[in-house]
Amino acid sequence: MMKISRRVSLGMAAVLSTAFIIGNSIAYAYDPPKVIKDVAGFPISCSIYASQAEIGGVRAGITPGKVKSILGEPSHIHDDKGKIRYYYDGLILKFIDYGGEEKTVLRNIKANEKCKYTTSDGVAVGMSEEILTQVYGMADTVYIEKYTVPKLNEEQNDEYERRMNRTIYTYNAGQKLAMNFMVRYGIIIDMQINMQD
Repeated sequence: MMKISRRVSLGMAAVLSTAFIIGNSIAYAYDPPKVIKDVAGFPISCSIYASQAEIGGVRAGITPGKVKSILGEPSHIHDDKGKIRYYYDGLILKFIDYGGEEKTVLRNIKANEKCKYTTSDGVAVGMSEEILTQVYGMADTVYIEKYTVPKLNEEQNDEYERRMNRTIYTYNAGQKLAMNFMVRYGIIIDMQINMQD
């Protein structure tokens, strides 16, 4: 009798812990955006967590050594007076050197159309813009660039529209950290993560 009640107790504990974990995961995925002040003092909403602002497993704020331990050696390194760039298949990482190797940190991550890497949530260049709402919800800001040249005819303006118009969806992770997705004709053509000073 004691063994049966102990098994039931252990079984109930396992069920309750699973329900607690699943319940927390769902709550985590649907947390409302928090509103904070940005660097200039404007109110901004933050819809993602810092852990989501990653491409290829790297995030802003880490050292070149940490990047190499994750992605290996870059195909090319460009050093321009303390502004260091690492190049990986369609991924450009920009570091700023604040006066020594220990102070060099990753500030900008950019993925272009050649990039084989995804965000930590599986979003990649080449996907439809609809994936952004499905994965991250409504963007914190949406910036639309639309070009019109009044002196050109309609056909020439259509060419401008195809080549120049774009929409940028921004998801803030905090006051100084944001993830941007550039979209043209409904397709993600560029992803960036920026960390400000």
